[in-house]
Amino acid sequence: MKIKYNIQPEDFVAFNMSYMYNNPVMRANIRNTRIISTAIILFGGTILMQLFGKLSVPAMLVYVLFAVVIFFTMPLMIKNKVKKGVFKMLMQPQNQHICSEKIMTLEETEIILEGGGEESHYTYDVVESIKEDKEHYFIYVGPMAALIVPYRAFETGEAKANFYNRLFEKIQKNGGKIKA
Repeated sequence: MKIKYNIQPEDFVAFNMSYMYNNPVMRANIRNTRIISTAIILFGGTILMQLFGKLSVPAMLVYVLFAVVIFFTMPLMIKNKVKKGVFKMLMQPQNQHICSEKIMTLEETEIILEGGGEESHYTYDVVESIKEDKEHYFIYVGPMAALIVPYRAFETGEAKANFYNRLFEKIQKNGGKIKA
């Protein structure tokens, strides 16, 4: 089975977002950043106001409100920072091949990915998982590496399901790490 598609910068951003939200370590880092930032604002502000002799109920309410705003907006700030970083990374000359036309072939014993001046071969036993978001399959071939397949590569929902079923079958048959 062979599919042809283009990887756009938004696809690479979607992969990074998916990784960020699905990886337990990344989720813990985001949670810890939210908590620590909130605590610094709340306690740091209180201590600062106390040192200046300006601690009052209105000042405390302002710090509490600011801490709550930071707590709830931190994920959006992190998302925007990651997005900006990915776009910046994709603009570098050595990364121009990432966003290009791709041809993925599901052979009997391996996945072949061609495009952007490269050809990569992945045996099915290296596939660790297949994740999805609303517009992509992410075929993880390492802890932080995945083959991105946008759903627009398929003309119909049936073609998309057929691809997934064939991929899953070949992974199972060839010793892949994912289970039914």
